[in-house]
Amino acid sequence: MERSRRTGTKRTPHEKFKELRELRASGETRLSRFEVKEEVDLYDEVDDEEYKKVVRQRLDQDDFVVDDKGEGYADNGMDDWDDDRHREGSWEESEDERSKKGGKSAKARKAEEQKRKEEQEGNIRKFFNSNTALTAKPKPKVKKENLDFMNDLLGEFDNDSPAEPIPLMSKKPRGEPVRKVRRLSPPLKDSKPVKIDQTPQAEKRGGEPGFASSPPLIVGNTDNDDQDYGSFDEDVDMGDAPVAPSSPVADAIKRKHWKDEDDDGDEDLAVAQIQGSKSIRTEAVNIVASRPAPKSETVKQEAVAPNKPVAAIDPTAWASFAGGDNVMSSPALNNSDPGKLGPRDVVEEDGSIKMFWLDYTEVHGSLCLFGKVQDKKSEKYVSAFLKIDGMSRNLYFLPRETRYKNKRDTGEVITMEDVHEEITGIMEHNGIDDFKAKSSRRKYAFELPGIPKEGDYLKVLYSYTKPQLSHELTGQTFSCVFGTSTALFEQFVLCRNIMGPCWLKIEGADFTAVQNSSWCKLEIQVDKPQRITTIGDADSLEPPPLTLMSIALRTHMNIKDNKQEIIAISCRAYENISLNDANAPEKLSCQMFSVVRPINLVYSAGFEKLVQNHKGTISPQRTESMLLSTFLAKLDQIDPDVLIGHQLEGVDYGILLHRMKERKTTNWHRLGRMKRSAWPQYGGRMAGSFFAERQLVSGRLICDLANDLGKSLTIQCQSWSLTEMCDLILGDKRQDLDSAEALKTWAATDKGLLDYVQHCEADTYFIAAIALKIQIVPLAKQLTNLAGNSWARTMSGTRAERNEYILLHEFYRNKYICPDKVYGRGNITQKADGAGNEGENEGGEAKKKEKYKGGLVFEPEKGLYDKFILVMDFNSLYPSIIQEFNICFTTVERDDLAEDKVPDVPETQALGILPRLISTLVQRRRIVKNLMKDRTATDVQKSQWDIKQQALKLTANSMYGCLGYTRSRFYARPLAMLTTHKGREILSSTKELAESINLRVIYGDTDSVMINTGVDNYADAIKIGNDFKRKVNEQYKLLEIDIDNVFQRLLLHAKKKYAAINYVETNGKLTTKLEVKGLDMKRREYCQLSKDASSHILAEIFSGDDTEVVVERIHEYLRGLAERVRENTLPLMKYIIYTKLGKNLDEYGTSLQTMPQVQVALRKKARGEPVKSGDVVSYVITGGEGNEAPDKNVSDRAYAPQDIMKVDSGLKPVDAEWYLIKQIFPPIERLCGRIEGTDAMRLAECLGLDTRKYQITNAPGQEDHSIHPLESTIPDEERFKDAVRLQLQCRACGESLHFEGPILSYESCSHEGIVCKNASCSKVFSVPSIVAQVECQIRQLASKYYEAWLVCDDAACGNRTRQMNVYGKRCLGSNRLADSCRGVMGYEYTDKMLYNQLLYFSSLFNVGKAMAKLRDGSEKQEAVKALALRNQMGFDVIANVVQRYLDKCGRQWVSMDSIFTFSVGI
Repeated sequence: MERSRRTGTKRTPHEKFKELRELRASGETRLSRFEVKEEVDLYDEVDDEEYKKVVRQRLDQDDFVVDDKGEGYADNGMDDWDDDRHREGSWEESEDERSKKGGKSAKARKAEEQKRKEEQEGNIRKFFNSNTALTAKPKPKVKKENLDFMNDLLGEFDNDSPAEPIPLMSKKPRGEPVRKVRRLSPPLKDSKPVKIDQTPQAEKRGGEPGFASSPPLIVGNTDNDDQDYGSFDEDVDMGDAPVAPSSPVADAIKRKHWKDEDDDGDEDLAVAQIQGSKSIRTEAVNIVASRPAPKSETVKQEAVAPNKPVAAIDPTAWASFAGGDNVMSSPALNNSDPGKLGPRDVVEEDGSIKMFWLDYTEVHGSLCLFGKVQDKKSEKYVSAFLKIDGMSRNLYFLPRETRYKNKRDTGEVITMEDVHEEITGIMEHNGIDDFKAKSSRRKYAFELPGIPKEGDYLKVLYSYTKPQLSHELTGQTFSCVFGTSTALFEQFVLCRNIMGPCWLKIEGADFTAVQNSSWCKLEIQVDKPQRITTIGDADSLEPPPLTLMSIALRTHMNIKDNKQEIIAISCRAYENISLNDANAPEKLSCQMFSVVRPINLVYSAGFEKLVQNHKGTISPQRTESMLLSTFLAKLDQIDPDVLIGHQLEGVDYGILLHRMKERKTTNWHRLGRMKRSAWPQYGGRMAGSFFAERQLVSGRLICDLANDLGKSLTIQCQSWSLTEMCDLILGDKRQDLDSAEALKTWAATDKGLLDYVQHCEADTYFIAAIALKIQIVPLAKQLTNLAGNSWARTMSGTRAERNEYILLHEFYRNKYICPDKVYGRGNITQKADGAGNEGENEGGEAKKKEKYKGGLVFEPEKGLYDKFILVMDFNSLYPSIIQEFNICFTTVERDDLAEDKVPDVPETQALGILPRLISTLVQRRRIVKNLMKDRTATDVQKSQWDIKQQALKLTANSMYGCLGYTRSRFYARPLAMLTTHKGREILSSTKELAESINLRVIYGDTDSVMINTGVDNYADAIKIGNDFKRKVNEQYKLLEIDIDNVFQRLLLHAKKKYAAINYVETNGKLTTKLEVKGLDMKRREYCQLSKDASSHILAEIFSGDDTEVVVERIHEYLRGLAERVRENTLPLMKYIIYTKLGKNLDEYGTSLQTMPQVQVALRKKARGEPVKSGDVVSYVITGGEGNEAPDKNVSDRAYAPQDIMKVDSGLKPVDAEWYLIKQIFPPIERLCGRIEGTDAMRLAECLGLDTRKYQITNAPGQEDHSIHPLESTIPDEERFKDAVRLQLQCRACGESLHFEGPILSYESCSHEGIVCKNASCSKVFSVPSIVAQVECQIRQLASKYYEAWLVCDDAACGNRTRQMNVYGKRCLGSNRLADSCRGVMGYEYTDKMLYNQLLYFSSLFNVGKAMAKLRDGSEKQEAVKALALRNQMGFDVIANVVQRYLDKCGRQWVSMDSIFTFSVGI
């Protein structure tokens, strides 16, 4: 609405003439009668601060218009002049502003601008001249294709073009309402209306059909326009808003080639629609913007032409996934609100309400549940909101035996009344005036010292709306308090015994207490939690059908603001999905819609016409704000229960929130189901975390395929990219796109943009298909029902929290006080057992001290085995040990226990809570697995049972984890120590039992042993395994060992590293399968090429052929592989390396320059892509860019695959030598290390590598039993082969020569001395010159020695540094965490190498030694001897100089006194 403007009384001409005659008759003038009236201020004059307050007050007021689903009115409190200035002056300054800056006047500028336009466009005024119009050729008829082109061109600027033709530049009727933002004062100046000829266009053209008027042009950056919400829906009056001279349309048309005036036919066609409009002011008509190009084909070609080559894109690769027969268009938005449900719609016959709860949130001490109820009228399930008031904290105060004052025992006996009196004062001091208290008997069995196992506590109840007391609170009459930090949701589910999402019975619901607090269809409230009870078991009643929605985003980096902006959002909604059915995505009907906006100001021609025929709904919007508003409106219309995405938690959800906050999107809280008046203020322990942002979408579940839960269900993946998951889980090929490159090239056309949106739509199918395939939503529900926590938290992958809740429920039922959760400070019980410094603390302290001994691992008997190997494995070892030995908080005595002492196994007593809980889970799983064997069961039943048994297995096996996890509130180090101690004992006794019956154990790890049967028949091996299994199981009550694997051949490389041919029974038949564990080919740091090579080598090793034949085939394969790598004939995907970021980029420090994955991540971050700790980065090592040196740092030559695939990347092919040295050779060398007939040097030779770098050396930690000769007995040729050759340079000509002594370099010797080898010079080197050059080289080598560079002896690592570390000689690896390499650091240039170098220089000038070598009696011998004797004096001078350096070298001296100190008593 607009405020009313000041209006004056308008008089007719007759009244004015009458007034003039009266003035003449009286002899007066109008000036003499003129009275100056004091004008009333139309606006208040305020400063900036006062104006901001006014704006804030307006924003605090409720909107005064009816809500229209987020698509209409939005008021940001700003005044109208901001909008005018933004709309009309963002591209060019106003004339007044330009005149104020100095320079030419506005009139002069306008004249120059008009002259420039006439020169460029051929003076378009002539087309409006009547004479010209009379002499022009007959008007050609407007063809249909030209008419269609004009409609398409005009459609770029307005999605809502009038359905019927209207006159060009027609004014809007005065009575039509225009949405405006609130005004504090009138605009600075009003635009003058432009006079328009109202004659219909059809009449002026002789009945020809008229063109629709061009819609208003949005001038400037549309994204910046979003700062004024509400302006994007305004229809700008063309008479009041002249088109800016510089507009996107004008710029686009100017780039096109215009023909000369002689082409009369085209020119007449271009202005046909405006001929005859004599009264139109030409300066107000955007004639260029409405002028069509001569040929539509040319326009299309010009729009497609990119600045650089376009990569090959095949849209058909994803078009089939984007739409199908099951895809329906999303219904149009309906602004009518169906309203809320009433009591008649949901109340049962007994007056209660049945609600299935899904999620929760906490608001001001009240718990709010979100769920589904059934509408009795439509029989559909709709969203519901339940507010629970009256929640009370449960505090337990432990009374002291005697009163303490000033930390001293007074001896006064304490009663419960004394405790109540003191607590009353504490409550009054904290503003808690209403509380209840009573004596209650409770048990305690956890780690805090001084707490009785059972005793009387003072139980205090008070509202959650009151302040929270400190968990460290103590008093004169009580020693501690429990329950102060218990969360509201935790208290509710424990008190009401609610185990995850289930049906609730709600009695006494109030339908009027809460109104419009949520977006749900039903809103009710209960005054106390006792009105809520569960209905049956969570497994007995089927949950309601849910609405699932998969979401995919496309973003673009705004370089100016350095922010990611959303370009497109695609959603696919599946309604009425039953969690108990095995749903195939291709068979489920779904609604699909996409919202897209142009990256520039307008869409390419024809795009909006293309989307009309698209399967599904594509809603083109102009700005990002309109895109977000439309998305929220569609989200509210569909009202999904589960939002599914890939990297939704870590990337997409955060982008959505930040863009909505940046754009100040109205009704942003529609993303969830809770209405909110303002963005929450982040802070405290949850600041910046996902769990804080998660509260904004409360009411809907977020399912992320790439979070911890999703990764645990897709262990076959390495990078967990969407492309990889599609390939491995669905078997479908997804094509990766470079979004930024696409938007600049092929997606800039109408068809290209549609293909780009279809690619986003195809991703929604892939995401939904993967989620349904791995059954992540029903599995998460089963896990939540077992643990009794929140479904949303389970979906985020919080396994530790699930363990806590299942124990909380179990101990609460048995009247135990549970440990408090202390946020941000770890477990409070760490103070008691001193384990606080042993857990997951920051820095390296956590790794220095072992928390406690874990599982036992036997030293493997490495080698290649061709007899059958049995792998005997204990079923669920640690849970079974807990049951076998009754290990529990309630049974194990651990008072006054030394830190490193293992507690004793509890004596015979009642079964503890923890063993009983695990036993229940195991028994339930056995029952479910027996049901799965029923051949009459349907596929749906089998799917349900499989999900349930998986949930039971995951829960039972993770129970031990809470005992040893220092951040868990149930952390109990003694119990974890006892469990692992018994595990080591069991494994050791199992090995002893095997050896007692003449079975050889070659390896053992934690819960399994490998036994070499010595037989080559499968049946005999199984018989041996069954006999051994029976003997082991006889020793225990609950522990069971079973045959896990039967290996036909085994290559045992190291601890936890082996490869084997495994016999597997499939459909009653035995088949073989390659099983690999821990080898390099299982690590993501090695590329696919390396893994393929390792697989081929393993296949050769396990072929069973003769060793000589296998070795020859391996060598031949490596030669061919090296040739293909160097010729660059392999696809790029073979070279991709995946590495996980261990921390955030700003935490890497100085290692940024040496880590390829960090460099690639920095480039991604610079492009605006989100990068965080835990992301898996893919990269390829290239040859660099342009003329880069080949020895440039490897990390600088690492690039992401999409960067390399760009046509204009300028990157050289992959660095073949680096891949051969770092990726192929190390794993193959380790695989072949146990094969006779080959070694590292031979393998390096086959790969074409320098064999000198791969001389056979002892592996780290391997003893060397060979006998080495004394170095003095080694020939000089062998001893000095690695020494640096002496290089002498002639001072006369500058020529250099290598001098290798009087024998090998006798041609360079003469009777005068050493002669320059340059024939034109032949100068003799003086002795001082040689001495100086020898000393210079010695000093250079000594300097290299003192630089003390350290290198790793592992060829796969290649770490080189000058930093000494606290681990001694241990290599820290590339990530500096000492966990990625087991090599040993050694000096790159050792003292031995320097000593041999000095000996080499000394031997060059040792005449006596040279003459001793000459014993053949040849003429050469005599010549050399004569030259040596002639130069002996000079050579001795040089040798003495070298000897002085040798005398300083400590390597040739031995300190005898230090060796024999023990014998002389010094």
